[in-house]
Amino acid sequence: EAHPPPSLATYSYSVLMLKILVVISSLAAASALQVDRPAVKPSLQKTLTLRGGLTLEQTSLIGALYNGGFGVTLMANPDLFFGPSGFLPYFSTALGPVAQTFFGKAFGAMLTGIAAMHFLDGPSQSLCKQMAITAALILYPMVLCVMDTANFTAIWKPQIVAHLGILFITAKAGGFF
Repeated sequence: EAHPPPSLATYSYSVLMLKILVVISSLAAASALQVDRPAVKPSLQKTLTLRGGLTLEQTSLIGALYNGGFGVTLMANPDLFFGPSGFLPYFSTALGPVAQTFFGKAFGAMLTGIAAMHFLDGPSQSLCKQMAITAALILYPMVLCVMDTANFTAIWKPQIVAHLGILFITAKAGGFF
């Protein structure tokens, strides 16, 4: 027997506050990270200009925060954060137990894993390539969301614009062009 996904009202205040605290703590820890800026050599100035003036380290950190922000919240509770009654609704219909229990959380785990590599092994061209490839591959499902207005909210349109920006800077840093 399928059970409806839990609504925001069914969560106790303490559990909700704990989840919010985890998200805020994760973002605070990531924002406190200090990345030393190496002196920019004149020969590198053209490369940095093409990437919007971002270093490899800055691009990798932006990609880690982007992927990790969605990843941690999806792992915690996809419906609570992104469902119809969620903090940032991406979906017009309930996720259901299959998406809520596995697919949303599994996708969150994968995004978090990509983000974690920035902090575990440090920024690299290879990591930026990985971020760019995953960003490119997820564009197709994002476009499908824009086309299905019955099940998905209009937030997908600006999300695609932001996502294309992430794709561009990580592809540049990854050396794709």
